[in-house]
Amino acid sequence: MMKKQYQFGHVNIEVHMPEGMLIPENMQKFMCENDEADRIYEIEYAKSLAEIEQELRQSCPQAREIRRENLRVLTAPEKECRILNFYGADRPYGIVLEETGKPIRVWVDEEIRPMLIYDTIFVSLLALEKLMIQHDSLILHSAYMLRGGKAILFSAPSETGKSTQADLWERYRGTRTVNGDRSLLIREKDGWYAYGWPVCGSSKICHNESYPIQAIVMLHQSKTNEIVRIQGFEAVQKLMAQITINMWNTEYQIKAMDLIEEMIGDIPVYELGCDISEEAVRCLEKELEKID
Repeated sequence: MMKKQYQFGHVNIEVHMPEGMLIPENMQKFMCENDEADRIYEIEYAKSLAEIEQELRQSCPQAREIRRENLRVLTAPEKECRILNFYGADRPYGIVLEETGKPIRVWVDEEIRPMLIYDTIFVSLLALEKLMIQHDSLILHSAYMLRGGKAILFSAPSETGKSTQADLWERYRGTRTVNGDRSLLIREKDGWYAYGWPVCGSSKICHNESYPIQAIVMLHQSKTNEIVRIQGFEAVQKLMAQITINMWNTEYQIKAMDLIEEMIGDIPVYELGCDISEEAVRCLEKELEKID
């Protein structure tokens, strides 16, 4: 077995895995060396995940089951088991068992070994969104742009144009994209910061850097470029929809909403209806100049 340590924001993890296991390039950017880890993971290959699933079900017959299209979750006191599927697949590719006071155990279908090099697959095995919310950190679906030493976060559902707007700013204003698909939000002593994250979607842009957040911009496609500041429940609702969180866990939902409410009290949130022209850049730029 080989051991590697990673740091995401303020959270350190240690992963024990088989020698030679493929690791995504993006994960390597978050490697670190620390004396202690907040969580330890033990990953191993398995020939039959069905047998492991059956054994786990038998060990906690009273477990509550939550079903999603690509995920099943068994919850019981002091225990949670995740069974991960690819969309449309009839068999799981991974099982994650979390028990209070023990390392998190992960079994991976040995047939998908070559696919572990993809960050979305590897990171899904670590259930990091749960660990982050436990440490008061939020994973936001967003293109993370650096402008004048501050982070501007473009957030919206997939295929709405987050990376496109960041690209427009690079082309017309010389900004830089830190991550094309995700950012980790953390409140520090001097304000809220955006940190890098090891998943970047199809953008392939991933850097392990942190900067203070100047604004969050919620996007929707439009033939005209218009921007308004949103606050209160509307801002919370739109941001909540783009936070990576276990929606079946009421405690985590409430905690995420509390953090978002704190954040929008400190950071302006805008809604930008935009096309893919320089005018979209100018429209947002006018608002940002008011808070520079």
